[in-house]
Amino acid sequence: MLTELRIRNVAVIDQVTLVLAPGLNVLTGETGAGKSLVVGALELLLGERAAADRVRAGCDKGSVEGVFELGGRREALAAFLDERGLEAPDGLLVLRREVAATGRSRAWVNGTPVTAALLADVGEQLVTVHGQHEARQLADAGAQRDLLDAFAGAEPLRARMAAAVERQRRCAATVDALRAEATEAGRRREEWQALVRAVEELRLRPGDDEQLDADIRRLAHAEELQGAAQQAVAALSAEDRGALARLATVRRALAQVARIDPDAARWEPVLEGARVTLDELARDFAGYAEAVEADPPRLRALEARREALSALLRRHGPALADVLDAAAAARAGLARLDGEGAGVAEAEEALREAEDEMRREAVALSATRAEAARRLESAV
Repeated sequence: MLTELRIRNVAVIDQVTLVLAPGLNVLTGETGAGKSLVVGALELLLGERAAADRVRAGCDKGSVEGVFELGGRREALAAFLDERGLEAPDGLLVLRREVAATGRSRAWVNGTPVTAALLADVGEQLVTVHGQHEARQLADAGAQRDLLDAFAGAEPLRARMAAAVERQRRCAATVDALRAEATEAGRRREEWQALVRAVEELRLRPGDDEQLDADIRRLAHAEELQGAAQQAVAALSAEDRGALARLATVRRALAQVARIDPDAARWEPVLEGARVTLDELARDFAGYAEAVEADPPRLRALEARREALSALLRRHGPALADVLDAAAAARAGLARLDGEGAGVAEAEEALREAEDEMRREAVALSATRAEAARRLESAV
């Protein structure tokens, strides 16, 4: 119980010491006598927000100090204080609060500095402040439920009900979020499927764009390439003026020189190597000229494939590697969406379970309240 309250330089109070006797103490007086100031000072001591206007005009600071005897709650309160690094020797607890004219405040419990929050925690264990209009709460449905539950001892049921409601809300929020993601995913799915389908239909591989361009160039200029290759074959193999024929003339001349000057024979391997090389080159040109031929249908097919690839490059490029990376990401996204579908189903199942649990707890709490209401009505 509060046994003594000392107030100094708070509001209009200069200094006052209020000693309270055991049992009921009543402060009376006319309006403006200062009764509310005493209650306000007590609330300040119990951790209420401090402000500069609480300090008496012209003073540097104001203070409130209260002495409490723990009495029958000594053991419980001692354990409460011990958890917070405080103690109450001899069953006495002294709270002190100072407020500076700047608005800053300091607090102590039995001489130990504490925060305003800790002071409020301690004060909540010591004092309950009731206002003059508090009886109006009796008409409030929430207050009525609180009183009924206290009478019924239904606090554990309320705690379970609150936990069930919170779980249901979390599950519902999860389901809503997953469904929203699924809706957005549906739009993404169509885009991803189109990309994967296009890449698979074109059978795209790294380097296909360069190879495709080369194939198109060859087919578009097939006649030109074939004519040039045939000209090269003629230049190499013509019987009278081809490079191989002229090389044969050089070979005969070398043989004649070598008969007179044996040192000239050292050029014969070089000449033979040149002949072999030119002969292979002539065969290669001939094969190339035979292989290159105009194929308009294939050219049109390649150009259509190149146009499809260009469309993909414009959207996902600029390089073919970018398109292939986008397709890989699309495949992974589709696989993830399939997994998320299962996630929605699991979340919906969890929501159903949470709703069932909430209903069970609600039924149990309602039954307890209904039974207690009959007993409370009779007791009242």
